[in-house]
Amino acid sequence: MAVGTHCSWLLRSLLPSLWEAEVAISAVALLAAAVALLLVLDETASATSPSSPTTKSYDRDRRGRMRGSAKGSKPAAEPGCAGDEITLVAGSSRSRSTTAYVIKVELVSAKYLIGANLNGTSEPYAVISLGEQKRFSPMVPSSRNPVWGEAFSLLAGELPAEVTITVYDWDNVCKRKVIGSVTVAILAQDETGAVWYDLDSRSGQICLRISSKKVPSTSDSFFKQYTGAKSQRKMILTRQRLAMTEDSGPLHAITEFPHDQIVQHSYSCALERSFLRYGRMCISAWHLCFQSHVFSKQLNVIIPLQDIYEIRRSQHSLINPAITIVLHTGAGDHGVPPLCCHNGSIRYKFTSFWNRNRTFRALETALQSYRATLEAEKQVSAHLLLKGESMNVIRSRPDNIKTEDRRIGLTITFQPFINEHVLVDITSNTFPGTPEKFFTVILGEDAMFFQQYRNARKDTDLKLSKWHVSDEYGGNVREVTFRSLCHSPLCPPDTAVTELQHASFSNDKRNLIYETKQQAHDVPFGSYFEIHCRWSLRTTSSSTCQVDIKIGVNMKKWCILQSKIKSGATDEYRREVCKILEAASDYTVKAESNGPAREDIVVTSSA
Repeated sequence: MAVGTHCSWLLRSLLPSLWEAEVAISAVALLAAAVALLLVLDETASATSPSSPTTKSYDRDRRGRMRGSAKGSKPAAEPGCAGDEITLVAGSSRSRSTTAYVIKVELVSAKYLIGANLNGTSEPYAVISLGEQKRFSPMVPSSRNPVWGEAFSLLAGELPAEVTITVYDWDNVCKRKVIGSVTVAILAQDETGAVWYDLDSRSGQICLRISSKKVPSTSDSFFKQYTGAKSQRKMILTRQRLAMTEDSGPLHAITEFPHDQIVQHSYSCALERSFLRYGRMCISAWHLCFQSHVFSKQLNVIIPLQDIYEIRRSQHSLINPAITIVLHTGAGDHGVPPLCCHNGSIRYKFTSFWNRNRTFRALETALQSYRATLEAEKQVSAHLLLKGESMNVIRSRPDNIKTEDRRIGLTITFQPFINEHVLVDITSNTFPGTPEKFFTVILGEDAMFFQQYRNARKDTDLKLSKWHVSDEYGGNVREVTFRSLCHSPLCPPDTAVTELQHASFSNDKRNLIYETKQQAHDVPFGSYFEIHCRWSLRTTSSSTCQVDIKIGVNMKKWCILQSKIKSGATDEYRREVCKILEAASDYTVKAESNGPAREDIVVTSSA
């Protein structure tokens, strides 16, 4: 009796009751119905929406190649690989044309932006768009008057075209706010100066300098100006196509890459956004591609290897190994906007790898191979150019000694004196004299201009070395040291300053390039940055020349105040070079009439 009672109790405990069975069956039925409804909706959306032209062309080309291989014939030519022709993209339309327009947008600065944060500041960054093309600027932390000093190139199939600049406030948590935007119409080929445009918000202006140029789409200058000299497709356009032994993969199905790019590596990972987007990373010889399809949302990220500045190991949520890819300033149009760091750099972060170190080594190898390929291409191009020039010399000048001298001269390459990528146009004016006269009166060994100018500014301990020929940079260089007064409350009363000067004439002496690198030693973070400046003097008449001045702040090390240092140093040195140009013009005019005296140079105080 006791055993029967125990068995019946055990059965009642193991077997569900009728109510529990009904609830379980109802839950399963409801879940099955929901899954079936989602599948039906997904199929309906796929049937009603047009297929991607890229996928269509990919499937069509793949079927053509399969039929060709079955018949024993050669594979059909693939899009983007026939000859050296390139299909230009203008907005969303595709047209094969012989000319195009390169629109260069220089994002100088902005002012009076809306304070999007609770403390009244913003973290602004700009998105420059033309049709489907987009470029992203760095983020400037805690500023309503950011200074970017960046240039971006866009491609238009025809003019007029409209370029839209939208300024956003960066936010890691909430949705990013639109601070304001402006649309600028490019009507014809032209180059404008620095123009302030009002944003479509209650306050805010943005300073832009826009130029447009018509170039042949098949010329080398087209690719150098639009995609840069290090274009990831440059070598493919100039070399003979190699026969591919592998079929197209996911990199071609989701992107518009030509089929001559092989997927070398493929890894499962996740992209850090507002939440982790899981997908697959593909690496080719020219691109890094990430595809994600989560909750019926497609996400494609395409990063050309030429846009990658650095790859480094990192962590996500302290315990999840990750890889951070830092991009060059101004890089964009990768499918989704990159994340921004507090120092203004732009990046993508990938995590949740099965083997992070293996993926990191594959990325390093791909990037090194890409850069080595570009360097080899440069050497081959230089060798072909040298060979062509040597043949011309042999035909025109049969003297073997002169030909050898010419060949040796062509192989000499000089290092850049300053960092051209940080330069921003400051002013353009007319100087009352030729470039030769500017060098003699202002920069010459016997010139007294700098002594009088520094004395007028109450600078002390001025020492000017003699000009000497530079084998590294070409032209002539010299060093100038002095102690300059500081007006900032965070700086000492004065600071030691070292300025390196470089001057180089053209062959006909009609043009002069005068460059300077200045470093203040005793100011806070003085060893972190240099101020670079370039004066370009071009003869316009027998007694005048045009002077174009550019300046920029070159950061040698990263620091947390990088954006504020750039903004403050740029504004201060802008006023300085304008005063130097004005004083040099007055000094030259007075030197022609009466001869300069110490009291001739008067320097007004900074505003």
